Amino acid sequence: MSSEDWTIEEALNNLNQAISDKEMSIESFFEEIDADGDGTINGPELHKGIRSVVGDLLSPGQVSQIIKAFDENEDHRIDLGELQNALSGNASSEEE
Repeated sequence: MSSEDWTIEEALNNLNQAISDKEMSIESFFEEIDADGDGTINGPELHKGIRSVVGDLLSPGQVSQIIKAFDENEDHRIDLGELQNALSGNASSEEE
């Protein structure tokens, strides 16, 4: 995958599709990739989670872009609410 062609929207779509294909909820996906169980996802956890669930190997810069896009409280981590907002907002923005 070329980094020039990659977008946050594409990552959101791929993540939503992978979660749907695996019949996972956003909550179960979050729990699966929150490796240390602290209630937040950091860069390394997100990198490993996207690789295991979606199958994409992202660069550190791409992982950083996703965290920045999802991280509403700017703590450099994604909590469950932020992940739900990002994924559900993307999925329903055109439909309703």
